[in-house]
Amino acid sequence: MILAAIVLTLEGPARPDPDGWRGLVYGLLKQIDPELHNAQPNPFSLGLGGREGVWWVRVGLLQEDLYARLSPHLFGLLGQQVRLKAPFLVKAVLQEEHPWAGVSSYPRLFQGQAAPSLGLQFASPTFFRRKGNSYPLPEPRLVFESLTQRWNAFAPVKVPEELAESWERMTIARFQGQTQAIRPNADERGVGFVGRVVYHLPAATATEAQWMQALGRFAFFAGVGAKTSLGFGRVRGFDPMRKEEAADARPEAEDSASLAEPKGPGA
Repeated sequence: MILAAIVLTLEGPARPDPDGWRGLVYGLLKQIDPELHNAQPNPFSLGLGGREGVWWVRVGLLQEDLYARLSPHLFGLLGQQVRLKAPFLVKAVLQEEHPWAGVSSYPRLFQGQAAPSLGLQFASPTFFRRKGNSYPLPEPRLVFESLTQRWNAFAPVKVPEELAESWERMTIARFQGQTQAIRPNADERGVGFVGRVVYHLPAATATEAQWMQALGRFAFFAGVGAKTSLGFGRVRGFDPMRKEEAADARPEAEDSASLAEPKGPGA
């Protein structure tokens, strides 16, 4: 029942190429199970972030068996040089002591305060599929239906069906962010959302609040929305009661830019 987010920190001459780091991880997945990357929903999520000179790639794992099979390959990259179009040295492989690394279990996701408000930070462009197009607004129903689908695919206990009505009455208490053009690739283009949202469930029962918080913690490993296996929809929670400083409230430009549409000359 383990969930994990493993981060590889990189040292190299420039920003890693998104196709390069996806190819690296997909190559490792193919060694384990040639069909794994075609699974729907995916039992993993990917991420890329950092800033000039200090980059990292991230693999979120939603199944204990996948963690047991893939993590030795990831830890085996420590000190190795990998090619992400350009060469990069793997300086560290972390499952703690990094803001985007962590290990938990499905039962542990229910531990902690069962509050009726939940803060989620969308750090890479997040979008949903609607009639073949990307839809970039983090509406409560879309966010929690996405999390419910992935939870029910991999967790030992399913989300109660009656909670679908709870997500319908959920509101947004605070919203700060922006849309961002998605970097074109072979099968995706459009816009996504980056920023911070505080969700609130009016008159939440103890069960509703408990599931709301568990799914919010699950989002850290699973991601939200479409194409999480390509680095989109990377999410983590924040304390909705903490007064945010202006710098804290800004989207993580150095993280989200890796998947964003590059600006043209003079932009």
